Amino acid sequence: MTRFTHPLVAYAEPALRGAGVVRTVAGVALTVAFVFLFVKVARLGMAAALLGHDGAAAREASTVHSPLGVLLTLGAFLAVWPALWVVLPLVHRRPANTLFGPQGKIDWRHFRLGLAVALAVGAAAWLPLMLVDGGEIEVFPNLAGWLGLALLAAPLIFVQCAAEEMLFRGYLLQQFAARSLSIIGWSVAPSILFGFAHPTEGAWLGFSWYHFFFGLVMAAVTSRTANLGAAIGLHFGINLVNIAFVSPQELVSGLALFVVPQTVDSFAPRVAYVVMMFIGAALFMGYMDFRFLRAWRAARRAEKAEQLARGEPVDPAADGLSPLPGSFRRRARARPPAGPETGPGATVPAE
Repeated sequence: MTRFTHPLVAYAEPALRGAGVVRTVAGVALTVAFVFLFVKVARLGMAAALLGHDGAAAREASTVHSPLGVLLTLGAFLAVWPALWVVLPLVHRRPANTLFGPQGKIDWRHFRLGLAVALAVGAAAWLPLMLVDGGEIEVFPNLAGWLGLALLAAPLIFVQCAAEEMLFRGYLLQQFAARSLSIIGWSVAPSILFGFAHPTEGAWLGFSWYHFFFGLVMAAVTSRTANLGAAIGLHFGINLVNIAFVSPQELVSGLALFVVPQTVDSFAPRVAYVVMMFIGAALFMGYMDFRFLRAWRAARRAEKAEQLARGEPVDPAADGLSPLPGSFRRRARARPPAGPETGPGATVPAE
């Protein structure tokens, strides 16, 4: 008998050995403390070092409405990488590169596909507003200067996006999914934390619904690819558009080529982003599960034919078994973490 490993199960397996509540809470606390200290203190310190000892000028430059402030904000996310690289081996006894997936590396094909989708969605969301209200939109005063800043910002945007994906769709998703495959655990809970991590002025407790739904989309994509590649690509494409090309004035507008003033309503493009991504993620999840089940059924039919050809008895109850996630934690403790041979969709001998 063969057993198929669902992508979500395979993705969470590296976290099984250190998925206890105490370890998870301790790991999250250490990571947040490390990142908070760097982001809140080092950003202002770097700005002061660059601008001298003028604290007011440093604070102004460290806002997201100036080019330097945006670059410093993006660069501060470098803190997430060493934080996770220390916490994962220290607290959870597993290599930090398993955050990318069971194979321990980014799937760059998935990354390119995610990036292409994000750029297409960004164009579809912003072009109508640009065409209708183009006369009111402010343009960066120096095109050559903007291009230089954009080239400098692009790798920092990648660092920022990859850091957030490693933390929320890597670390938290894997830790929660290793304890329970309920969608509340691996998708909703990390997305709620993601919403609180992006405070919105005037919202209840600063909670960002936009980032909550965005987190659900990224979790859906990750759960069906068993790798952070697609999520990082999507995130990178979206932030590249919204930071370097088009941004509402009140948001991260310091580097944007086109700045949408507050007199122009930018709510519709942002809603369009979420709606298109959310519908796309739901369709993607359904399609991937359909493909997975179809492959499993084909393998099951071939296995039955081989058993009959050898004159072996066929267990009819096996046809009713589903390879989709079930009582995962009880099953997975008895087998090693998924590797290249036991990754998503692979077949291995049953215990």
